Amino acid sequence: MDLVMTSTDTEPAGGPRAAAGDSSVADDATEVVYDPDDHGYQRMSLRTPALIVLGIAVFILVGGVLASIFATSGTTTLPVRTLSLPDGTSVTLTPATTALKPIISSEPPSDILAALAVPAGSVERHFVNTDQNVTQYDRSVSFTTGLSSDQMIAFFQTLLPKLGWKITSTAAATQDATGTTEVLATKGSQDGFYWEVGGVVSPTTSAGVTPFTIELFEQPDQD
Repeated sequence: MDLVMTSTDTEPAGGPRAAAGDSSVADDATEVVYDPDDHGYQRMSLRTPALIVLGIAVFILVGGVLASIFATSGTTTLPVRTLSLPDGTSVTLTPATTALKPIISSEPPSDILAALAVPAGSVERHFVNTDQNVTQYDRSVSFTTGLSSDQMIAFFQTLLPKLGWKITSTAAATQDATGTTEVLATKGSQDGFYWEVGGVVSPTTSAGVTPFTIELFEQPDQD
């Protein structure tokens, strides 16, 4: 039997067309077509930049609130140095950390001291340590000033609310029948207690000076 061998015209892969650098072949090999149904393809979400901006805004807002809180309740230095009285008198202040040194020990806490002051130039007369480190804090310092008694009453009525105290009364001092007036105020402290201050003002003397006393108490725990 004679065997007849035949050949096909089929070109092998990498044949003349590929060798000739046919661009259609090259393009078919490298082109990537986006298929919306292909869930393996991930597009950047348009929400991502918005969420980043929102996060930054929240961080700034929270930081501002915390800074505001610390700037008020956590203050440890006198925030004002001069005080204007209702009659227009401008009074320079001496911080309690200086004026009340004779009665400062481990107490009062720094935020309470930062909320008290006396008129600059006040002369210390004497101090009293009533608690003797046995009971809750109860001490006082007495001074004289060149301001009138009316000005000193106005001094306490103006200064204390400005420094975060709540005035509870302004009345004649019960322990003195000579015209002495006492301004009482309370303030919560970072130590967890409420403190009370009394600005006791005596009548101006014939020498033109006014005696006054700052009394400071730690109020008992109400629990």
